[in-house]
Amino acid sequence: MSMDDYHLHQSIQLSDGRILGYAEYGSAEGFPIFYFTGGNSSRLEGQWFSTTAQKKKIRLIVPDRPGFGLSTFSEDRELLDWPNDLVELANALSLENFSIFGLSGGGPHTLATAFKIPERIIKVAIVSGTAPPEMPNKFKDMWPPVQAIFYTADKLPIVNRFLLKQMAAFYSNEEQMMKRMKQGLPLPDVNLIDSKPDIIKIFSESTKEAHRNGLLGDAWEWQLYIKPWGFQLKDIQKEIKLWYGLYDQMVPIGMGRFLAQELLNGHLIEVEDGGRFSTVNNYSEDILDYLIS
Repeated sequence: MSMDDYHLHQSIQLSDGRILGYAEYGSAEGFPIFYFTGGNSSRLEGQWFSTTAQKKKIRLIVPDRPGFGLSTFSEDRELLDWPNDLVELANALSLENFSIFGLSGGGPHTLATAFKIPERIIKVAIVSGTAPPEMPNKFKDMWPPVQAIFYTADKLPIVNRFLLKQMAAFYSNEEQMMKRMKQGLPLPDVNLIDSKPDIIKIFSESTKEAHRNGLLGDAWEWQLYIKPWGFQLKDIQKEIKLWYGLYDQMVPIGMGRFLAQELLNGHLIEVEDGGRFSTVNNYSEDILDYLIS
């Protein structure tokens, strides 16, 4: 049984009255995996993995975080509030145990979930996940515009809001994004975009959907990345497999090395041909195989 378009636009009402949106991909009776999207994104990002999920008989569930897509904005939310929303969604779907993985800004949410509800989780993976604020030299080798967003989130929130607006407009213009990314991204990503231009289409659609109700969720989430996360990496007991690309300038390889060093049970794969999009795309089968193993 395949998921149809209806499954891209689902939602539940949470116990506090908020709405939580989500999409499903793959096989309705398959192995359950929750995917936490990158920042500035929405449940439609799961389209990247739709074919692989179907092939491997995986039920891939992709929630919108608060303030993105169909999900109600939540004032004053912390990273450790996210696992509570996830538990309500899993319970509504009658899922006792499941695997989780997150990309980029979904990485901190994956770590918070592994810390808070380990008993519900089978396997954990992170791809190009953002590191916590206590990491030394966190911005080394990072693309300057991304550094600027981190800096303004911390020091100049009004400027940060302006930059996020500019970024959202850029990402939602598919043609402009394709052109600029082919000029500025590393070779592994350029090769991927040439062979699979749909990657950019999906990314653009997902970003547009993320901001359907404005930038509140986006601006708040950047605040979450830069302030203390509310838990220590060394206190996470679960094994976590990490995939980081050597050519990724948004989330440099140093972040993966820091996580692998700080986590009790972190195992890093340094992807030699990995850039921003190519790491998660080219290794999606390996990542999903690990999560169902």
